[in-house]
Amino acid sequence: MARGGGGGPVNKFKITLRMSGDKLDPDQISHLLVCAPTRAETKGESIIISDRVRIARTGRWSVSLHSTECADGTDVEEGIKLLLLRFPADLKLWEELTTDFKADVFCGIFLDGPNRGFAISAATSRLLADRNLEIGFDIYGD
Repeated sequence: MARGGGGGPVNKFKITLRMSGDKLDPDQISHLLVCAPTRAETKGESIIISDRVRIARTGRWSVSLHSTECADGTDVEEGIKLLLLRFPADLKLWEELTTDFKADVFCGIFLDGPNRGFAISAATSRLLADRNLEIGFDIYGD
């Protein structure tokens, strides 16, 4: 388990694999990655949220992993690995997907107090790089 800082691990996290593109077909992505999405939409689709309707500007497909879904003590790095291991390891498939669509891993990090940290090891960075996935972080403090 990699961890930065001496104040302890982050309190909660949400890690999401996201893909988007005008020609993205959510059913095709689900088939290729052998995984149902947490959220998906097709360009031009009417999306109803509460009493409002919006038209999807592009196709989107995503799968999220919440820290509450992980075993106790799972840190951000372990969460990233758990998410990526849900999908096929075929690097040619990832090359095709990331050529055709914008794809990344997004991490929401939630802190209840100061001096929390984490690190991403070279091995986990390699998992991301081999799949041509950028990683981004949003940090939310109490």
